[in-house]
Amino acid sequence: MTNIDFKSIRKALADLPSDHDASGNQRPRVEEIFTPEQHANALDPNTPVVVGARGAGKSFWAGVLAEEKTRRVAAEAYPNLKLDRLIVIPGYDGLDADLTPKLLQFLVKDGDELKQGIKLWEAVIWRAAIAAAEETEDVSLKTLMNKLKNPEAFSKELKKLDAKLESLGKILLVTFDALDTLSRDWQRSSRLVDTLFEVVWSLRARRNIKAKLFIRPEQLADENLKFVEMPKLRGGSIELTWSQTELYGLLFWRLYGTLKGNKGFSQLATLVGAPLKNIGASPRAWVLTHNSKVQKSAMSLLAGLYMGPSAKKGGTYDWPFKHLADAKGNVTPRSFVQLFKGAASNGEQLTQYAISPKGIQDGLRGASKVRVEELSIEYQWIKRALLPLAGLLVPCDEALIFKRWDDSKTISTILEASIDPNGGFLPPFPPNIKRSRNLMLSLAMERVGVFHSREDGRKDMPDLFRVAAQMLKKGGISAKKN
Repeated sequence: MTNIDFKSIRKALADLPSDHDASGNQRPRVEEIFTPEQHANALDPNTPVVVGARGAGKSFWAGVLAEEKTRRVAAEAYPNLKLDRLIVIPGYDGLDADLTPKLLQFLVKDGDELKQGIKLWEAVIWRAAIAAAEETEDVSLKTLMNKLKNPEAFSKELKKLDAKLESLGKILLVTFDALDTLSRDWQRSSRLVDTLFEVVWSLRARRNIKAKLFIRPEQLADENLKFVEMPKLRGGSIELTWSQTELYGLLFWRLYGTLKGNKGFSQLATLVGAPLKNIGASPRAWVLTHNSKVQKSAMSLLAGLYMGPSAKKGGTYDWPFKHLADAKGNVTPRSFVQLFKGAASNGEQLTQYAISPKGIQDGLRGASKVRVEELSIEYQWIKRALLPLAGLLVPCDEALIFKRWDDSKTISTILEASIDPNGGFLPPFPPNIKRSRNLMLSLAMERVGVFHSREDGRKDMPDLFRVAAQMLKKGGISAKKN
């Protein structure tokens, strides 16, 4: 039928990087950048709050903005945002910003978050503005916090620095990421986030000094946040999500980066109406990155049209997105790319296709394990909560889940581990909560997209997590290869 070099395409799929860095400890590289049109609002300096689940791209975009060479790529992709005018300074990122968790603990003592938190975040913004406006003064956060004993100092100094930046034709953007690392204590963490929101809100009067928070959904929805303008900040937030078309666009763009000189890949692209000669500097110029019909045609060449002998088991184009979605319907780039890496690495000997339906199912098994591992970096309790549920058939009554947790002492084990001086973490709910702890753990798992409730009240779990948890489902893909 064709002379497409499926073997080289298969190898390229197997060798794809699984999308940036799962731990968030590496800065993005230029070649990793893919720019979905809907993500423009998330990068807009005038959008103060960007919300997204683990792996959705919060830290990735924060990293893109922080480095001049990657910011330049984003500026070309989103010219209306004028990102080339930005001076970006990380205010907090849990990584290499001036404010570290250890310094934060020194500057704001336990129990003093509401009073000193405001001063801390004002000092962070103030110090960044001094640097951006090319002032010669190099001051510590502690010194600036002492100066903020006068409540008018922050507003007065920021107004002067704002005017200086305007004269320079520059806009300062102070970014805040990894806010889950502020503290292991629920109350302290909530108060620090609450005061940060208050300071960010105060910047709305500044034209050239902006702040942007990258935050997890459950942190934004935290009922302990009391700042009076929180409803407005929540209402104006932008959620980082990826559509099926965008994820395939990312996949094919990464393939192009590896196979741009491959004649077989060029032939495939031409056959589906997306010739490589039409690619410009921006991914959006190539139809294979944004047209679902063209993408589906490409998938039918790469893997066949259906996941079985007929349409009964679904199509190869739709199946990955459907089975990689969490309980909220979201799919992360890392999981999507991981599925295709696994599909191409399962050891099958293929001649007519690059991957097969069986390979795609194997890819889901691998992506499920990787997703749970990835989630456990941010929610260190998640694997312990899933462990006792192995073998359970879903959907099921919530009481069956609670019994598994009770029999295995899951909640007491999680709470004890959370206060360990060496490996402690923020638990799934405040330890002093008055409500049922089983219920609170269940709700926490719903908030992160691991559980969802059916209309009849039974709990269900998406394949993305169910497979790795070795839970069962009638007609569903099994945790182990057949």
